[in-house]
Amino acid sequence: TPRDAVSRGMSPTVGRQPSHILERVPRVVNPFGLRPFAPGMCGHAGMALTAVSLFPIRLIVLIGAVLIAGALAVLATIGADGSKPLNAARRLLLHPIQWLARVALWCLGYWRIPVTRPDAVQGVKTPRVLVSAPHYSLIDVFFWTYYEMPMTLSHHGVASIPIVGRIARAMETIFVDRRTAEARAEAANTIKRRCLEPGWPRLLVFPEGTVTNGSALIQFRPGAFAVGEAVQPVILRYGTRPLDVSGAVRGYEVFLYAMLQPANSLSVEFLSPAVPSQAELSDPRLFAGNVRAAMAAALGVPCTNHSYEDAWLAAVAHEGGREVAQTFEVKSLAPLLQLDADGLVELLRRFHRLDSNGSGRLEYEEFVDALDLAGAAPGYARRLFRLFDTDESGSLSFAELTQGLAVLSPNCEPLDRLKLAFITCDLDAEGGVTLSSLRRVVAYAAERQRASTGRAPIDAERLEAAFAASDRDGDRALDFNEFCSLVEANAELLGIASEMARGRLEGSALSRFVEEAREMKEVRRSRSKQQMRSDKGGNGKAAAGGYMRLEGEEDGGGV
Repeated sequence: TPRDAVSRGMSPTVGRQPSHILERVPRVVNPFGLRPFAPGMCGHAGMALTAVSLFPIRLIVLIGAVLIAGALAVLATIGADGSKPLNAARRLLLHPIQWLARVALWCLGYWRIPVTRPDAVQGVKTPRVLVSAPHYSLIDVFFWTYYEMPMTLSHHGVASIPIVGRIARAMETIFVDRRTAEARAEAANTIKRRCLEPGWPRLLVFPEGTVTNGSALIQFRPGAFAVGEAVQPVILRYGTRPLDVSGAVRGYEVFLYAMLQPANSLSVEFLSPAVPSQAELSDPRLFAGNVRAAMAAALGVPCTNHSYEDAWLAAVAHEGGREVAQTFEVKSLAPLLQLDADGLVELLRRFHRLDSNGSGRLEYEEFVDALDLAGAAPGYARRLFRLFDTDESGSLSFAELTQGLAVLSPNCEPLDRLKLAFITCDLDAEGGVTLSSLRRVVAYAAERQRASTGRAPIDAERLEAAFAASDRDGDRALDFNEFCSLVEANAELLGIASEMARGRLEGSALSRFVEEAREMKEVRRSRSKQQMRSDKGGNGKAAAGGYMRLEGEEDGGGV
């Protein structure tokens, strides 16, 4: 009941006003945020000195190292059978690539890279799977090529990139085409087979499946943990001052910034091998989660449930040089509006367009434009804005706007519905619901209801008596608690006020878009089901991979 909602200790009032709506999306660390590059005076001086001294040498050496590595990769893979491990002679040709990778790291400013390893654990053989996190940038790959020369997983499109594709083939990379279930299942089987067969290099996976800024470990994909063998967790620690080399936001320009630094820092720590228990053998997700928790503890960072969809949203969040703080997870935010990831991405693009000053948040004037409230009473628009502003910062984040729009959805929290109804019934925008305002609200509903039922929702005498009974302080205006008492005794009033509130907001372009996005979600879901039925009706290979899936699909793991 309304009174139950008020009495749960949620502090719903501030004087005569309802507070902001309930914060239904947990705030988490933003693993995709951009750390500002602020080298300061000394840093700029160092970059200037490096630019005229080391940089030209580094650039020439780096280009030369890549070209030589490409040539060696071509020689080592001519006539090679990709289904079998490379023989000793071919591996001998590839050996210089490891040192060329170390040369490339020097060109990027990494003079010294300390690596620490734990003491050997008796009875535990060397794990065949290397689990590296956090996945910072392509520099991770340079380190691992130098240190281990492992085989990796990669998107099938990498195979066609000049030089890079040939080097990837030479490293016996498993290329994954995630567009079909058959290809994903085949790649999953290849992973398991190569990890168990002798002769293959160790398998390196980045189980987060995307690059982050290292402030948290996001969701690990279970693919590499389904092999049924121990894994070797390895954590990489990059220095972030003055330069953060994370590829979460920056692209290839991070290589240029790194080469202009006199020196950058990277340290690597091998943790003790993780041996799966019986429970973890039967549940790769449990195994992945436990390994992630151990790695996060060693790094001193939290774990979040950000996934591939969050990484996709992060790319959109930084379009056009903007930054929308991603202190939320898609799986928590999307259900509020009954949207899928596609709908949320399009809503974020709308948010960008509404954010005219590029601040990454909506100011009051931008909020009024977004919900077409220019013609509404200023007091109503201002209090609706405060209702949405859960952190009381004076501006709305993307998550706050989404939470606010959720009050129009069927799964709206009862207390939030009451708060919106209170603001709606205060037609004079004076901070309290008067009898006059209530009469106008009921009259609005009466016109609509008479057309369908032929009678008004509540007669005038009953409304006046109910108002007088609820106005406990006798000031002829109901504060929020008094309004809740009124609604509890006359439940139909809540429905009337809610309908009026939706009528005010649902006419806006933003609300119409949300409704269209819901409809498109259903269309995509229907097409997805048809595709699944089509896959199952094929040659049956889709199920061959069992539990094991690969990154890039919804629960994949580790490209």
